[in-house]
Amino acid sequence: MAVEIYYEMKNVVKDLTGFLLYFAFWLLMSFIDRFIFLISFPDKINFSNIKDILRIYLHAWSLDFSMASYICVIPFLGFLALNFSNNEGLKRKLLKSYTFIVILFFQIISFANINIYREWGDKISKRAIDAIAEDAAGAAASAEATPILIPVLGIVILTAASYALFSYLFGNIKFPNKIPNWKLLLILLIGGFVLFGFIRGGFGRAPLNPSKAYFSSKTFYNHAAVNTHYSLMREYFTRNQRMRSPYKYFSSDQEIQQTLKPVFAENPDSAFSILNTKKPNVVLILIESYVADLIESTGGEKGIAPHFEDMISNGLFFDHIYAASDRSDKGMVAVFSGFPAQGPESIIKYIDKHENMPAIGQEFFNAGYKTSFYHGGQSEFYNFKSYMLSHGIDRVVDVLNFNPLLPRTSWGIYDHLVFERMIDDLDDENQPFFSSIFTLVNHEPFELNESYKFGNDNNVNKFKSTAYYTDQSIHTFIEAAKKKDWYKNTLFILIADHGHRLPTEKWDISHPQRFHIPLLFFGDVIKEEFKGKIINTVANQTDLAKTLLNQLKLPSDRYKWSRDLLNKSIPQVAFYNSKDAFGIITPQDVISYDRIGNQVNFNANDLYPKAQKDSLVNIAKAYYQGVYEDFMKY
Repeated sequence: MAVEIYYEMKNVVKDLTGFLLYFAFWLLMSFIDRFIFLISFPDKINFSNIKDILRIYLHAWSLDFSMASYICVIPFLGFLALNFSNNEGLKRKLLKSYTFIVILFFQIISFANINIYREWGDKISKRAIDAIAEDAAGAAASAEATPILIPVLGIVILTAASYALFSYLFGNIKFPNKIPNWKLLLILLIGGFVLFGFIRGGFGRAPLNPSKAYFSSKTFYNHAAVNTHYSLMREYFTRNQRMRSPYKYFSSDQEIQQTLKPVFAENPDSAFSILNTKKPNVVLILIESYVADLIESTGGEKGIAPHFEDMISNGLFFDHIYAASDRSDKGMVAVFSGFPAQGPESIIKYIDKHENMPAIGQEFFNAGYKTSFYHGGQSEFYNFKSYMLSHGIDRVVDVLNFNPLLPRTSWGIYDHLVFERMIDDLDDENQPFFSSIFTLVNHEPFELNESYKFGNDNNVNKFKSTAYYTDQSIHTFIEAAKKKDWYKNTLFILIADHGHRLPTEKWDISHPQRFHIPLLFFGDVIKEEFKGKIINTVANQTDLAKTLLNQLKLPSDRYKWSRDLLNKSIPQVAFYNSKDAFGIITPQDVISYDRIGNQVNFNANDLYPKAQKDSLVNIAKAYYQGVYEDFMKY
């Protein structure tokens, strides 16, 4: 009897052999995906250090096993369901079709991930897929800034090679038929137990998540260890982030408020006015990707922004401002609503949420200002149009309002043409007015229909050239405005929407310099004693909202995350945020914290006392937990 049971168990194992080989095939696919990712970024890893490479693969195994298990679930269940069919051809055809489709999607994700990581500093995510789905043309335009032919060839070659390997391994596979019910049940129990165990990462209380792969203080190593396809799939199959906070550090609102109290402490008597008029017109210029590294006064290369430099010498410049995040949708909300970034989410995507939050257009509208917003692209992108119209903006002018024969980039009408339209419209506008414009040319793929000042042989030079073009466009606009009657009563504000990896290509997503942006107040309405002055306060893009409203004596109480930059008593602190990490900046130290790995991934000052470091991390945790809870409440 014991001998019979032994041989029957051997037969069960034999029946599962092909399935185990199929499982190993998908493990190999993850191995290859990670290898391609590593060789795509040779500047981020030392290939001569084999130990580091092995550590990446070692810490990746649990997520790789889980991903392979997810892929194998359908063939496994199909194997059981079709046990009673003798149609060998149907079984083989179904397996081949399923495998080819999964291989194709697998390779598309793998190579798309490389381009996204190069541009964003984060791996492919639901957020990136949503952006592509919302504006495929815009996403294609962004991708043009990175090599496209190589990824396309990679997808074709790897798909063909992977499927050829599969065909070689499984071309002559024989499916067992008419397995007895008891044996079928045993296979189901064994296979289900193994697959479920790998999918969940074991049978303990805590299920598997990407933090399992984190092992290093080097962000890139951790990103390489995280299975690309697993992390993307997990985003789609976990509960909606709208009502599920990724920041859970404090047990009560009271703790959060107490921790943040020093950040927002200010003495109202310390505020000062920079304007010589009570009700000026306001023109807000939100500049695409206009990082501090483009401006000589903030450490950039000379000659990229010569006119901006001239404006600095005649305006009020804030040289230690940091963007809320790394994308335009979050920068828009940070500037107009004074609301910080929300990590993996973006409130502007949800009309039902963003309609409930404040924005400065409402305050201007309620104060009797005429309001308008200009953008050369599609204003529906990321719900910019609904956001503006629901927050006090009377008129939205976008690509549809221009002659279709006008020259344009992949994103829309050239900025100088939009500025020209804005000048003409403001000439007929009743005063006072609040008008804003969001530029677009300084965005991937950095297209110009004229000569490139710094050449177009690589992305760095194209980026500098479109930045130079943007500088020229703004200068031409300002010079044209100077000839208008309304100029002398107008405050111009220039600020970037977010940071960028270019032009230096050396700032990782965890580094604060990547988020360093300019903020300039300019115009005849500024008191003479403030023209040419530079304010060095470390602060945020989100602080513009309250600063501007306070200067104009407009209501600012609703902007709880914004502070008055023209109040000498505010603490010097700024925050920055990407999908999976957040940072805090003070004059003494900068610390970035990875929420997935629950660890510090950047520290600027190793000599700063540990107690103070821990305090800064706690402040940053409280900040983003509080922000996300507000996001969920809206």
